Formats: sequence, C-alpha cells, structure tokens
Amino acid sequence: MDLAPIGAHCSLASCNELDLLPIRCLCDQQFCRNHFLPDAHACPVDTSKRSAGLAFAKLQRCALVNCSKPSLEAYMSKDTDDSKRTRALCPRCMLAYCATHRDPASHSCPILEQGTEQKNQAAHVLLAKHFPNPPSSSRTTDNPRRVAQIPTDPKKLAQFQKVELMKMRHRAGPGDPKDKNASVSVDQRLHVKVKSSEPDAVGTVFWFRKVLSPPRAGRALDHLATQLKVPTPTSTVLQLSKVSLIDPDNVTVLRNDQTLAEQVEDGSLLLVSSASLSLT
Repeated sequence: MDLAPIGAHCSLASCNELDLLPIRCLCDQQFCRNHFLPDAHACPVDTSKRSAGLAFAKLQRCALVNCSKPSLEAYMSKDTDDSKRTRALCPRCMLAYCATHRDPASHSCPILEQGTEQKNQAAHVLLAKHFPNPPSSSRTTDNPRRVAQIPTDPKKLAQFQKVELMKMRHRAGPGDPKDKNASVSVDQRLHVKVKSSEPDAVGTVFWFRKVLSPPRAGRALDHLATQLKVPTPTSTVLQLSKVSLIDPDNVTVLRNDQTLAEQVEDGSLLLVSSASLSLT
C-alpha cells in the first residue's frame, strides 16, 4: 500500500525542491522555505492587493490620550457575552485601558472612590430595617437629594467638566446606528449629552465620529430624533442647538450644513427642539 505524498515541490522552476512544509503565497502557488517570500519568486500579485489581503482590524487603543497601546478589552471577541465575564475596565471610570494604565492611579482617574458614601448609605438602610419607628426625639428628616452644582471657578469648572466627560465616555452609545460595531478609538469620538424639549425629558449620551467621516449636524439631528423617538412635527421643523452648561438660557442653533465636530466640543449639551418654518 502506497503512502500518501507528504509536502509539495517548490513552484519555482529553478528550484523544484520537495518541502515537507510548503508555504502558499497569495498567487496561490506553493513554495519552499527559501522562496516563499514574494520577492524570492517574482510574485505576480499586485503590491496594493497583497497589502489589502493582509489587512487586519484595528485594535481599540488605551483610553489614555497619550498611550497608543491596545486596551485589554481589544483582545476580547465581539461574540463574547459581556454579562458572563469580568470586563477589563477601570473600576472607577469604567474605561478600557492597557495593562500599564488599567489601575486608577496610573491614569490619574478623576472619579473619586465612593466607598465611604456607599457605606453610610448601607448603614442608613440597615438602621431603617431594624428600627422602623424610632422615637420622635431621635427621628431625623432625610435631606433631599443634592443636585450637582456647576462651579463658577475656572479651575474647578475644568475639573468638573473632565469628570463629567469621563462619565459620558462610559455611558455613550453610537449616535449613528452604523457605528454600533465600529472600532473607533475614544480620542476620535465626539461625546454629547442630548435631550428633547419635552418637560420631563432625560438627557441621553451619544458619540459621533470626530475625524473620519464626521456627520453634518443635519444628519446627526436625524439620527438623534430617531434614537430619542422625537415625533416629526407637521407645521414646524426640528433643530439642534448647543446649550451652555453655565448659562442654560444661552442657546446656539447649529447649522445643518456644517459638521457636528466643527460646532460643538467634546462633552457638550445639545437640545432637539422645534422651530417655526421660514416662509422667506
């Protein structure tokens, strides 16, 4: 009984050596270890096509602006169920960093540890459970939940905006549904908090492309109206405006023909509202 042939002869006519582990080139020919490189056998495949065939998906970078290393999350398959694993994120700001900068101290994490506040809250819950009816002399009235005050001091305001931006980066979803599975690094995203003009509307955080194919404000408005389920008005038109964080009455209507990144900064507050139709 004859054994099946092992290996293959090098396709280079001047060689024809039998190699037990031949290597197949993009020209669909097999070569020995000495002639498998394209230059070694005058490969006829075009260089540009050869580069395109060897292209790989870009890994998500570390969230630290000056770091170009891939984040730990970049090595996870998109098919992996996040609910069944511990994500490799910073435990405070919940952003993806490389192994060097994952620890909060290594990337100067602006999110303060909230352990003390959580412990106090847990203690109040425990006391309320075991002492539901305390004496009137010791009964205290719960303070209403404090709303975060926007500081007026420039240095404190800059720190406040930095913390808010870190929170937005964690919660933001793609404004354009086509970018749901796109690999866009954090520094190339424009994060905005958007709300409609409804009285009880709650702000939602989205991100848009900032450099590669950035959307115009008009296109972004269409996506946001769909995502927020804003009804299309009949006698008016929708408009997108930028609202000042310090002075909510300071509202700037964005131009639909210019890109969103040209008109707003990272971390801006936007408003989707109706405007009267112009008859001129």
